[in-house]
Amino acid sequence: MSGGARNTKAWNLLPGVLWSAVFLLAAVSSGITTAAAWGWGLGTVLLLLVFPWLLVRTLDRAGDLRASIARAPVTPVILGAGALCFMLLRLILWLDGPRVLAAAVFAMLASYGTVLVLGRAVTLDWSAVSTGAAAVVLPVLLASMTEGPVLPAAAAVILVALLALRFRGGWQLPLVSAAAGAVIGGGLFILLEGLNA
Repeated sequence: MSGGARNTKAWNLLPGVLWSAVFLLAAVSSGITTAAAWGWGLGTVLLLLVFPWLLVRTLDRAGDLRASIARAPVTPVILGAGALCFMLLRLILWLDGPRVLAAAVFAMLASYGTVLVLGRAVTLDWSAVSTGAAAVVLPVLLASMTEGPVLPAAAAVILVALLALRFRGGWQLPLVSAAAGAVIGGGLFILLEGLNA
């Protein structure tokens, strides 16, 4: 596998890694008992990120995906994750689950919605949108869990450095994408967190 193919594969995994970190930290920072928090966080990661990917990958390998799905403007993984997001939000409401986790799920949905809506005018990079949203959400979550600004600032610096690595192939698309993720996904998370407080 060439270096360029490895880099592309790594960038394709980045959104899943970032949103997994967001969901786990959101659940743990919610103030519910540790075991329940980890259950909500890991359950969310498995339900929204691992299960849709695994299902579509299995169906694709078996040749069970229709050609029309492949031509859809949204990948089957995202369609499945979107439906599961709605179900998870209902579960959080019914079971009085962590509201901060619901805010994180809404942030992911808003971030991908931005990619879809603005996709008609400009093609946004999903990994950069996710990095931009995470650069806002992760420091806010870490600030609620820790005393002092050191850890949240370090998280923001690391995510900006990741974004700078993405700029090596041209800076316009990643910068616009990250800004959209920070404003839409990160902004919605902060707004919903403010309403929960």
